[in-house]
Amino acid sequence: MNFRALLLGIAVAALLPSDRVAAQPKAEDGFQSLFDGKTLAGWNVMNKAKFTAEDEVIKLRGGSGWLRSEEEYSDFVLRLEVRWMKPKQDSGIFIRASKEGKNWPDKRYEVQCENSARVAHLFGAKSVRDAKKAEQLLKAPKEWNSFEIGTRCEVKLNNELVCTSDDLKMAKGFIGLQGEGGELEFRNIRIKKIDSKK
Repeated sequence: MNFRALLLGIAVAALLPSDRVAAQPKAEDGFQSLFDGKTLAGWNVMNKAKFTAEDEVIKLRGGSGWLRSEEEYSDFVLRLEVRWMKPKQDSGIFIRASKEGKNWPDKRYEVQCENSARVAHLFGAKSVRDAKKAEQLLKAPKEWNSFEIGTRCEVKLNNELVCTSDDLKMAKGFIGLQGEGGELEFRNIRIKKIDSKK
């Protein structure tokens, strides 16, 4: 490689940082995006939550409340990426949630989204969780982690199954991101609706 080609390669790498390139997910069959990467269109900020959209991520910077999807969902597969900006930052991923509630929805199921031994615990229903495996799968603060929440509720953390439940009795509700004083970022939020009649 000559010197000019080397300089060109360095310039291209500088213009396309790896984190920004990685923010663009590959097309997935049947999935639709719930975040346009620029605004909170399609979402509602609830109870003074501190969520903003910037640089292809939804940023949470403390406060109490939640970010609610405009649409309700019943059976689905939800995928998203999360990173915690500091150790032990608390949040949650709500599914089948109601609108009503002082800070968070009164009726909901919650997948614990804290970078601690509690990660991927399911609140609101009986479940089986491999706590040791879940904690071992956590990446360091500021590194991206993937969550997948399946319809029965199967929870995968970084592509590994860590929690399951057959106890979800509420049939339908909103998807939400919880604000509970933590400092987190979310991206690549997408959903695949499942036809429960099949």
